[in-house]
Formats: sequence, structure tokens, C-alpha cells
Amino acid sequence: MKKKIIIYGASSLISLELIKLLNQDVSKFFLFCRDRSEIEHFLKSSNFDIEKFSIFEIDLLDIEKNLELVSQIEIIDGIIWVAGFSGNTEEELKNLDLSEKNIRINFVHPMLIINKTLTKMNLNSESFVVAITSVAGLRGRGKNFIYGSAKAALISYLSGLRQKYNQRLTVISVIPGYIKTKNFKIKAPNFLISEPSDLAKKIIKAIKYKHEIIYSSFAWRIIMMIIKIIPEKIFKKFNF
Repeated sequence: MKKKIIIYGASSLISLELIKLLNQDVSKFFLFCRDRSEIEHFLKSSNFDIEKFSIFEIDLLDIEKNLELVSQIEIIDGIIWVAGFSGNTEEELKNLDLSEKNIRINFVHPMLIINKTLTKMNLNSESFVVAITSVAGLRGRGKNFIYGSAKAALISYLSGLRQKYNQRLTVISVIPGYIKTKNFKIKAPNFLISEPSDLAKKIIKAIKYKHEIIYSSFAWRIIMMIIKIIPEKIFKKFNF
């Protein structure tokens, strides 16, 4: 039986790659994005069956509208949450509204919307929740601790969700490092940077084999394992 799924942040490069990979196994996509024209152009240029896609142009901060739209959707089999917002820590320290925006987009609203989708979901061994978090959520760093704290909360939420539903739902925490997205500007060694297509393939594999925690690369798994065990008195002296 083909699945019906929701993708949030559907115009991102990762989401577009996921749509390509999932197209044969999904009978209905519900796509939430900031700019529907990007999605429409992608679907037409890829010769997809437009009828199987419902596109919702939304503002992630408008939680009431988002919840209303989700409540109108028929029964689904899974949700993939790709949307996020890195923000700017220095500006957020000066402006509480910006701090709140970061926390809402990266934790509060994903949590509320995923909770809502669970009421529309066929909870069984084939149903799934996938959410992209961040290595920033594994240890607080001065450069992005507001963003990191929101992602840490999301990771904890997914862990709780995983335990609560156990065999009735596969919950996948995607913990990426650097991904070459549209606005990627960070200079780093190539082995720390992943292509959206590569991460999409890892996500599909995780859904198929019910893997629960995946990293964008093995290198990041090792790096974060090391970073997490550094004593706090030493770690606070670093600046990276």
C-alpha cells in the first residue's frame, strides 16, 4: 500500500531530493513551504503527477494557521520535518523577539505540529516521524546556544516520542553537521560537508530499516562523541 505523507520545509534542497526518492512509494504528498512557486516549478520540470501533491504556502510562525491546515488533512502515514532557522545569536541576545522566533521555529512549533499529525496518523509498524535536528543540539556552544538549545529540546522530544509509541511508530532523529544548502557559506573540510542528495538517501534508508538516530556522516558521529565527553571546565574555554 502506498503511503500518504507530510513534508514541512518542502522547498528545501533536502526535501526536493526526498520527493524524488519517495515518489514511487507515496500516493499523496502534503507539502508545506514558504514559496509554492518553487515547488510547482520543481514538480513540473520533473514531470511528476501534479494531482498527487497538495501544496500549502505557510509562515511557520503562524501556528494557528498551520494547525488548522493539518487538521483538515486526511489520515497520513508519516511526517518529515525539514524546516528550520539558524538565526543570529548576537542579535537574539539583544532582541527577545528574535530569540523567541528561533525557539518557536526550531522546537515549539515542530513539537505542536507533530503532536497534531499524530492524531491523523495510522500508528503501526510502517508509520514514521522524521525530524532534522542538528549537532548543535548535542552540546551548547557560545556561538549558537539559543539555536542549539532549541534543537536539544527537539532531540529530547523525539526521544520521548520514540519511547511512548515504541513499536507503533518509527521516530527518526536526523542529526546533520554541515549540509550544502542554498545559502551554505561555511568553509570546512569536504568530509564534514554533505550533499542534500546524500542526506536524503540516508533518511530513506532509515525509514526503510527503522533506524532511529542518524548522522549526516560517520565523521560527525565521532566528532560529537568526543565533544560530548569533554569536561565542562575544559569545554567552556574553547571557542569553536
